[in-house]
Amino acid sequence: MTLDLDNMTQTEFDKLMTKIKDRNQNLFQFIIDFLDDKVTPEEVYDFLKMERSYQVNYIKNYKARA
Repeated sequence: MTLDLDNMTQTEFDKLMTKIKDRNQNLFQFIIDFLDDKVTPEEVYDFLKMERSYQVNYIKNYKARA
């Protein structure tokens, strides 16, 4: 399933973020840290280039940034 974030309402987006937060707190924190400029676009790009198993391990061990 591919999400079309450009055509998503704010309510749909909020529900999606709540779902992510409930299912995987570390992934949610990674997204929040990116939105708060604590994770750079380059870091996200590097994350997206990783193999799936490395992505899972990265998120599993992710800690919130100060």
